[in-house]
Amino acid sequence: MTTTTDDLSSRLESLLRVDPTAPVLDGDGRSDSWGDLASVLGALRERLANVPPEAAIGVVTRNRVEIVEAFLALLIDRRPVFTLNDMQPDGHLADEIRRDRPAVVVATAQDWERAGLREAVAEAGAVALLAHRGPEPGLDVLGERALPAEGHLLLPDDVAVSLKTSGTTGPPKRVTLTYRGLSASIEGVRRHHGGKRGADPWRPELKPGVTIQMLSLAHTSALQTVCTTVGEGRRLVLLDRFDPIAWAKAVRDHGVVTSGLPPAAVRMLLDSDVPADWLSSLRAVRAGSAPLDPQVAADFEVRFGTAVLQAYGATEFQGIASWTLKDHRAFREAKRGAVGRVHPGVEVRIVDETDTPVPFGTQGVLEVRTAQSARGGAQAWVRTSDLARTDADGFLWIDGRVDGAINRGGFKIDPAEVVRTLREHPGVRDAAVVAAPDARLGQVPVAAVEPAPGAEPTADELRDWVRSHLEPYKVPTAVVLVAELPRNAALKPDRQAILALLP
Repeated sequence: MTTTTDDLSSRLESLLRVDPTAPVLDGDGRSDSWGDLASVLGALRERLANVPPEAAIGVVTRNRVEIVEAFLALLIDRRPVFTLNDMQPDGHLADEIRRDRPAVVVATAQDWERAGLREAVAEAGAVALLAHRGPEPGLDVLGERALPAEGHLLLPDDVAVSLKTSGTTGPPKRVTLTYRGLSASIEGVRRHHGGKRGADPWRPELKPGVTIQMLSLAHTSALQTVCTTVGEGRRLVLLDRFDPIAWAKAVRDHGVVTSGLPPAAVRMLLDSDVPADWLSSLRAVRAGSAPLDPQVAADFEVRFGTAVLQAYGATEFQGIASWTLKDHRAFREAKRGAVGRVHPGVEVRIVDETDTPVPFGTQGVLEVRTAQSARGGAQAWVRTSDLARTDADGFLWIDGRVDGAINRGGFKIDPAEVVRTLREHPGVRDAAVVAAPDARLGQVPVAAVEPAPGAEPTADELRDWVRSHLEPYKVPTAVVLVAELPRNAALKPDRQAILALLP
């Protein structure tokens, strides 16, 4: 079979044979090799030998080496990955499995100990697989079921990943990314940063360079980072979460040249005691997933001598626009605040309230057309919920949201979802949730709550209630109890009045 530069599955499989002893994934202070990844692939193919190829394979997306190995093995085997966000409460994770019924669920030992997970998998008739590292990394069957029960979830041909959006084009929802679209997105990023279309057949080779990854695979930017880095034959270092010192040590110890950083992490590094010389190998950091204050980016560049390259994408499309080092040198002052130029293979336009395209420099609603799209196909314009503008040089600015979603360090929060959860508390009559500015995360959710007659809930009690029902990042950082919600002339909750109530 001829391997092309834009065929992700065959490209990954070709790389397995280049040097099986070379390290590819690092975590917990040790490395796994391409040979270890090949062993996981072999175990996966053995476990799934009698599972239909269109059966959804659930993966609890903890950012661990064993999970990333299983994810890559599934991509090589062209299986449809059904992401299960590890950050959601135990009960929600169990309910999602019961409701959607993936054929197989892959998780770490840590997640298999979560309350109700094994029971939910058994009720769904799914196969439980334990992903593990060690002398012989692989996937072990837990329990007696080696084949899924009938009626499990099937996904259309060519689906690579089914995951939930973070809210860029509206309230979070599940979308499917095809192998064709995912490969096109990765090829577009490569070409945008100076790569050229390769001639067939593609010659697999391992390349120098290390990238650090600290987000769950439930997040689209993490998925893009893993696929792009490993698909280029480069090494990936995984951190369970972002910590300025741990991240900076990884940069120093591995001589990292470029790496992604959420905007909140950029701010945290500026507030840290990390020595600037620890980052001396860095030429650039790529900041995406949330807005970044241009002044914060400038301060980072001065302190650490490293270019900050902003980027913009969405789950439905993957990468849409980003800065390159070349553009940064030429335009960083003239295009200050932009998220970069639009990638090859992606078209954008800005429209007004009548769906009419507007001139360069005019603000409107962003629409995207690309073969990478998870909705509508390559010829369809897909509307986002972002206010944006462009210029004649192809640069894109994101100016805010149409729908009022809260962007907490790259995690999008639908205020209505948090309001519904608060209203379900027996001691709550009504509630409002709004975005409050935050120096580190950009925005955080805060809530004003009207207690039900005779009820006296506490702020801590209400925050714990939300935490037990939703992902941790959706929990309001502050809750104020009010006799009556402040409202504007249209009887909508008054954001400024609510913010004024905060201590």
